[in-house]
Amino acid sequence: MICQMSSIIDTTMSDSSPLAVRVITLGCAKNLVDAEVMCGSLAVNGFVLTTDPELADITLVNTCSFISDARKEAEEAIKAALAWKTGGPTRKVLVSGCLPQRDPQECARLYPAVDLFLGLDDVPVIHSKLAALYSEPQKPALPSAALPSYLYNHETPRICVTPEPYAYIKISEGCNHHCAFCAIPGIRGKLRSREQDSILAECEQLLAQGVKEINFVAQDSTSYGKERGDSLLALLRRCEELPGDFWLRLLYTHPLHVNEELFELMAHGKHLVPYLDMPLQHISDHILSDMRRGMSSAQTRALLQMLREKYPQITLRSTFMVGFPGETEQDFQELLAFIKDIRFERMGAFVYSPEKGTPALQLPNKPVKSSIAKKRHHILLKEQQRISLENNKRLSGQVMRILIEGASNLDEFYGRSVMDAPEVDQLIYFTEPEEDCIQGYDFVNVRIRSCTPYHLRGKLLREKK
Repeated sequence: MICQMSSIIDTTMSDSSPLAVRVITLGCAKNLVDAEVMCGSLAVNGFVLTTDPELADITLVNTCSFISDARKEAEEAIKAALAWKTGGPTRKVLVSGCLPQRDPQECARLYPAVDLFLGLDDVPVIHSKLAALYSEPQKPALPSAALPSYLYNHETPRICVTPEPYAYIKISEGCNHHCAFCAIPGIRGKLRSREQDSILAECEQLLAQGVKEINFVAQDSTSYGKERGDSLLALLRRCEELPGDFWLRLLYTHPLHVNEELFELMAHGKHLVPYLDMPLQHISDHILSDMRRGMSSAQTRALLQMLREKYPQITLRSTFMVGFPGETEQDFQELLAFIKDIRFERMGAFVYSPEKGTPALQLPNKPVKSSIAKKRHHILLKEQQRISLENNKRLSGQVMRILIEGASNLDEFYGRSVMDAPEVDQLIYFTEPEEDCIQGYDFVNVRIRSCTPYHLRGKLLREKK
């Protein structure tokens, strides 16, 4: 049961003296879906949702804990919320998500002024936890440190807080991979996939509300259904049969599980866009081995060579890590040369973060100095900036189909192409002819006229009468 935020607020505000909750969510789109489910649980149980801190009785901080930068962001948000709490005697602060799930005792020690910590299994029952906070005199118990098992479905109350044109659907939760650097399996638990019928029903709900782009997310979307003999391809083929004009985007794939059948569907699908988001992490053999990625450099290169030769229309997005223990200058130069060779249309990079409980901490490899890792990170992104500018220049003069997301001023709008995922990729800005009038969020054709490394500019093509 998916609703727009405004309609829920309108109905709940008629209740007598409802408590108002402000939700701050950090991290990835998967975490955002959890926040939307919590919003749904609150709204249908008599709480009001607000974005105004002065109107809020409660601030909920939904945290990420993937790497140290995420924890720093969470710490800043929690401290800001606790400062807000001092502005009124009845104000309360809640902290949910990966941070308290990962180490509830540590969270309680660091933030004793937080009124309630919620684990991932508490997501659907936040309303009852919050009600108990106000009705019971004793301090609430900390969330269990056991691996979570919760997985929402299409009947779960949920409020989409993304812009109207697009939404996310979590198709599975947890991960059965054990990459040496990653703490997610120890936080999110084992792979558990939703039923196909439930996912299809949620797609239909979103499309009925006017959503034009559905983004499938998971820790590893290509592992969908493997624990019960199901498959991602079977799900995608059913999605392709849904009526309407919309985009379906697949995020967070794993190179071990992609194959030519998936590429074929991406390249020629009715709804599935030709966009492959596939974090590779590195290309050096010994680094890949120590990372426990399950693929060699040669296998990775062969996969990408096949993809480039047979399916050049597929946009490639990847993410790489620098500074992993034992990464030599030679390893980094190999990665840099690989980036120059493949010329990813979209690319992100981050610096290795030592994570408690991960196998990487047990490696005998020599740690990479922080200053060296940061320098490598800068070099990698600088090179990708050059590649992105060259790629964008080739789009000059082309007509691109754009999904409108909003307006930057009175006569300029912006949106995305199939080559760009929401929130992480570039935008296309465009003006409209005086004879036209853009109404609502829809697909339009734009002729590209100029570019920077990370955005395009163009002009809306007038519809022929």
